[in-house]
Amino acid sequence: MVGGVMGWFSAFLQAFPFANSAMLLWGLAASVPIVIHLWSKRRYQRVTWAAMEFLLAAVRKNARRIRIEQLILLLLRVSILILLAMALADPIWSMFAPLTSPLSRSGSTHHVLVLDASYSMDYRASERSRFEVARQLAAQIVNDSRQGDGFSLVLMADPPVTVIGDPAFSSSDALAELQRASVRHTGANLTMTLGEIDTILQRAGARHERLQDRKVFFFTDLGRNTWEEVTGDQCRRRLGNLAEQASLVLIDVGQTDVQNLAITGLEISEPLVTVGHPVRIEAEIENFGSRDQQEKQIGLHVDGQQVLTETINVPASERTTAAFVHRFDAPGEHRIELRLQDDPLQVDNHRWASVPVREAIRVLCVEGRPGEARHVALALEPGLTKPERVQVVTHFENVLLEMDLLQFDAIFLCNLARLGRDEANLLREYARHGGGLVVLLGDQVQADNYNTMLGGPPGQRLLPAELDMIVGEGDYRFDPLDYQHPIVSPFQGHVRSGLLTAPVWHYFRVRAREDSASRTALAFDTGDPAIIEHRVQAGCCILVTTATSPQSVDRSTTPPTPWSALSTWPSFPPLIQEILAHAVRGRVESRNRQVGEPLEGSVRETPSNLNVTVERPDQSTERLAVHADGNDVRWGYSDTNRSGIYTIRYDAPVDREELFAVNVDTRESDLQRLDLEQLPSQLRIGMQADEPDAVLPTNQPTQYFRHVLALLLILLLVESSWAWYLGKASA
Repeated sequence: MVGGVMGWFSAFLQAFPFANSAMLLWGLAASVPIVIHLWSKRRYQRVTWAAMEFLLAAVRKNARRIRIEQLILLLLRVSILILLAMALADPIWSMFAPLTSPLSRSGSTHHVLVLDASYSMDYRASERSRFEVARQLAAQIVNDSRQGDGFSLVLMADPPVTVIGDPAFSSSDALAELQRASVRHTGANLTMTLGEIDTILQRAGARHERLQDRKVFFFTDLGRNTWEEVTGDQCRRRLGNLAEQASLVLIDVGQTDVQNLAITGLEISEPLVTVGHPVRIEAEIENFGSRDQQEKQIGLHVDGQQVLTETINVPASERTTAAFVHRFDAPGEHRIELRLQDDPLQVDNHRWASVPVREAIRVLCVEGRPGEARHVALALEPGLTKPERVQVVTHFENVLLEMDLLQFDAIFLCNLARLGRDEANLLREYARHGGGLVVLLGDQVQADNYNTMLGGPPGQRLLPAELDMIVGEGDYRFDPLDYQHPIVSPFQGHVRSGLLTAPVWHYFRVRAREDSASRTALAFDTGDPAIIEHRVQAGCCILVTTATSPQSVDRSTTPPTPWSALSTWPSFPPLIQEILAHAVRGRVESRNRQVGEPLEGSVRETPSNLNVTVERPDQSTERLAVHADGNDVRWGYSDTNRSGIYTIRYDAPVDREELFAVNVDTRESDLQRLDLEQLPSQLRIGMQADEPDAVLPTNQPTQYFRHVLALLLILLLVESSWAWYLGKASA
């Protein structure tokens, strides 16, 4: 019996929940009028009396009416006390409980709020961005929750960011984190995000057993770049696992028929820019929309000042370019920004570049015998421009141990016979700091010595391939390999440049190692590499397998046969220039990164307690951790989650700045959406918030205690009136 009553009471609370169910115990006071009514029933003793017989006959005639009147009065008094208890318990009820937390369990729901933080969510169809709409809808879920519910918050980015992992039970804490959340200048990795959510749910289930209801809300614009992963097997498996643990609800905040124009590329004609020499800056602009974009302005800003503008027209789904020519008048650190006229998505309307400007490019040519580097030096700097763009210093091989190699942007080894271990280690250190090493072979080179001194394990190896044997007694020509490599790509379409007709009679055959990431820029018609290169930490090494000097000859023939006629061919100067450009590219590439890629640098021969700080694009600053690495002090910074210029500042005794440019990956600029029909059945569409002022159907429980108090007041008036009426009638 007691169990049945308790079951009925529990069912009543589930159907009609109260904010303070314990106050319903005051409803027991409703039994007081009943007890008094029963206790006050008069027990009559029968006495025969003629006058009373007449009265009893009259009473019997009206007994039914009197009983009903008294029961009504009793019911009114009982109802008054029950309503008073209900008002104290604060009855609540929600019209939209199925969308958010069910009211069947008070404070037992774990809400996992997943906000798409890819930069396409910064698209503004009106005054508010998609992300701001998503943040408001997520805040509404928090506000509509029950006391005791838990909240987790995940930003779906690449990589995903878990803001609140272990559930927060304070709605104010959850709202504060929501308010602080912002768009990341990256795409989004759906598969990794699902893994983070699974981890959160499992940990919460183990630590908070009372959170039996779990709901995961995805607030997203359904960008194809993010959600096309959902068709993959791994992603579907993870969604299936999540669906077994929680309800999955998707809130769509994207719009259809959107337009976007983005700067997708910034190219500078020279890898190392020098003072007084014009440099060509080229912007690539892509129209990701379905309508032509006419008369759009793009500006070139140098060190924060706009210097040039261009007007462009970009057809729908097409690309165009805009070119600027600028001359830097002072050496040092400079920043370039390309800025496109505003459109609804502003993140990709900017592109930056860090441009260290030098007085000149310094090149060291080390020759194995007098005159070996003469033609290379002349090709590097013909002396046709003033001031000189390239400063060439020529020395014999002993200079490697006597000079500070890091003062040079590139080093050319011209037919050196052999290298010592100390010289090889200095060259490795040079490449590790971003220097470009070019090895030109010839008749003096001892292959075994080169393989030993310049070889080694990956990361320490300088040579991109192992020297094998000299190939001679032939007439060989170059194969540009479809002009795919940057060193030879400028020759494409210039048949008369002479690159394909340059005669070669001897060269070193080389063997690429299996664990090598080397690339062949130019080959011989035999298939053997002629120019092969690979990265060496921050720098690179380029190997030319034939001689570039007429002094290299095969003395076994009569008369002696030169290795090649390269130095006399018209293609030689531009080829050497392109080799130099590729060799020094590493120092500039390390200054220009994509969002999410780490920044790193080093300073030589400074105290290990050197103070190094970074200023982010939002002007906030952080002190960087530094560590000693031999004679260097190295630093690293990985929190490059926003595009723009990062300024690295070194305190005394270094006292200088370095600029790093970080740009977005423009794949996220394509705003195409995934078709809703491609979503797995486990994902329920909770809402399509295609309007900027959209709101979720509220699940905020409505409080009815005022209504109950009003009804209580009415019943008090009715009870008083009814009791007065009965008293008057009985009189």
